[in-house]
Amino acid sequence: MKLCDHCKWANWKRTASGRLHPDKSGMCAKEWQPPPLPAAFYFHTISTEIPRPSGGYIKRGEELNKHCPYWEQEERT
Repeated sequence: MKLCDHCKWANWKRTASGRLHPDKSGMCAKEWQPPPLPAAFYFHTISTEIPRPSGGYIKRGEELNKHCPYWEQEERT
């Protein structure tokens, strides 16, 4: 899916009354874990920090460049 609108991982910005904010912004709340590397591979980094992905900004109604492999239908209550 290229839209985050009804994804269960979408964490949308809200107004003080709890409604969706008019600026339509939010963040992807999926905590991504890299798959384990085979024993013969390693991450080559200069610092001691663990490499982490950045970004995660989403917008209602805005199509992404590619399909998201983690998209899941949100549960409706």
